[in-house]
Amino acid sequence: MVNLVSDRLNSLLSSEENARELIEEATREARKIRTGIPAKVSGIEKEYNSELQKYEEKGMEKVHEELAGLKEKQRVVLEKGKTALETRSGELAPRALELIHSAIEGEKG
Repeated sequence: MVNLVSDRLNSLLSSEENARELIEEATREARKIRTGIPAKVSGIEKEYNSELQKYEEKGMEKVHEELAGLKEKQRVVLEKGKTALETRSGELAPRALELIHSAIEGEKG
């Protein structure tokens, strides 16, 4: 009976030692994970910032392309307007001279 109690006691002590070792191992693993979290967060932040910068650069590139297209359209409209004004000016110049001569003749007469 003493042997049976002794065996059970030894078994309990052995189980307790195994449990203690498992707890220590779990504690070390938890500490390792905890200390690795800031590095992982930092890595995620760097990746996020890098992707954000790429996205912004692509967006700005599209904006510049669109601005260039709009400037070209504006230049074409301006040229057409200038041409139309020059044509109209050429048409109006002789009529303006006639009116000026008529006004001068009217004042003389």
